[in-house]
Amino acid sequence: MGEHHHEADFEQGVMVDVGPGVGALVIYTGEDLRSQEIEISPVSNDAKRMHTDVLRRKTAGGYVFAAVFGSLVEGEYRLWHPSRPSPVPVRIAGGEVTELDWR
Repeated sequence: MGEHHHEADFEQGVMVDVGPGVGALVIYTGEDLRSQEIEISPVSNDAKRMHTDVLRRKTAGGYVFAAVFGSLVEGEYRLWHPSRPSPVPVRIAGGEVTELDWR
């Protein structure tokens, strides 16, 4: 059984850990993906998947729905979710937050 979080605990912000060789990923989604998991795996190992939930998050401009991977080793990855017909490639750069818009 997967971990489930109280969404309100995450509305105020997210900690990311970026620096040399380590980046983060934010995926903006529609409300339709709220509470669903998005998985990520290194391109070289599809079986080595991690996941995070899509949650409502508070920003200066209001609320958005987003999945956040707060610390990923720099490299090439694939994103997995049933709403996509195939894995979605993404490159994570050290010292940066990569943003994808799935809305």
